[in-house]
Amino acid sequence: MGKLFKRGKKWGISYTDPDGRQVRKVVSPYRETAETILKKIEVQIVEGKYLDIKKEKHVLFEDLAREYINTYVRQENAKSFYHHACLVNRLKGHFRQKCLHQINTLTIRQYISSRLEEVKPSTVNRDLTMLKSMFNRAIEWGMFLGKNPAVGIKKMAENNTRCRFLTSQEQVSLLSHCKGVTKVIVITALQTGMRWGEIASLKWRPSPNSNYVDFELGMIFIHESLTKTKKSRKIPLSNSVRLALRDLSRIHGNDYIFFNPETKKPFGSIKNSFKAALNKAGIQDFRFHDLRHTFASDLIAQGVDLYAVQKLLGHSTPMMTQRYAHLKEDHLKDAIKKIDIQLDKLLYNSNFNIDSTDLAQTGCGQNKVLPQLT
Repeated sequence: MGKLFKRGKKWGISYTDPDGRQVRKVVSPYRETAETILKKIEVQIVEGKYLDIKKEKHVLFEDLAREYINTYVRQENAKSFYHHACLVNRLKGHFRQKCLHQINTLTIRQYISSRLEEVKPSTVNRDLTMLKSMFNRAIEWGMFLGKNPAVGIKKMAENNTRCRFLTSQEQVSLLSHCKGVTKVIVITALQTGMRWGEIASLKWRPSPNSNYVDFELGMIFIHESLTKTKKSRKIPLSNSVRLALRDLSRIHGNDYIFFNPETKKPFGSIKNSFKAALNKAGIQDFRFHDLRHTFASDLIAQGVDLYAVQKLLGHSTPMMTQRYAHLKEDHLKDAIKKIDIQLDKLLYNSNFNIDSTDLAQTGCGQNKVLPQLT
């Protein structure tokens, strides 16, 4: 199985470990000692014992996921429980039926590649961070005896400059092809600029660490534990959202506004119904998160200043809101065009002309004498 080799005055051993990796290392200046070490390793490999490492436990990823949520997330991240639970469940859906020792750097990179076909790099980076944390806890709890397979995989550069939004006509077309709860969710996104997670966790009435709608005050309250920036905010309730929400049915004992009728739990996604509506409306290259960009662009088009947009979107710094600055510039250009047209009409309807004499008298013509420079 293994072989001996000599390097200078010392002897080394070469063999294949249980993971299929070729191992070569110098162990002793004596051939007999090297032979003894090699035979010991060969016996341990056959017996399922690799040097001083115990036999790998066959723990399924879903078992780790359950323990991670119940033992770690509920205690350490109680305020953001729903967000972390969603991340864990998404990973569980991919690595289901795999033992922890079967998950390595290659399988994780394959997961990353598949996810990048659906979501942006920042979302994949959050998945990777969660995966690293889960394996760290598995090692800490003795559920996994190897090295964290997610360590060493670098996060990808995040490009947050995308600013795809819908025109008024596209919004009408999209809503006309959305059905049921999906339509209400899209209206809510278009009229509030809320992120998907903030909408999915929305409740009918106030409760600890929750997002909720207050119909009497006409406000939507976003709790700090459920925001990306960890800062709470308030969004005025538009009449369109108010009417759309009141058309939804409620279930006694369930405060969630948007929930799966079968599980009675918040929706994990509306990807299929949303994608179907986009296809019917003929809208391409558009994601649910782009509804948030549409909300911002509509505000800018109505003359709302960037500071107000920043507060409504919940951006922690003005830099994130600056991506919409070019829309503000377009709005200002339209304003200049309007006063330009107004002045043209004024000049056309007036009976005065500007000639060279007028320019000379005002110091704006060619007769103006420039001061000499000394």
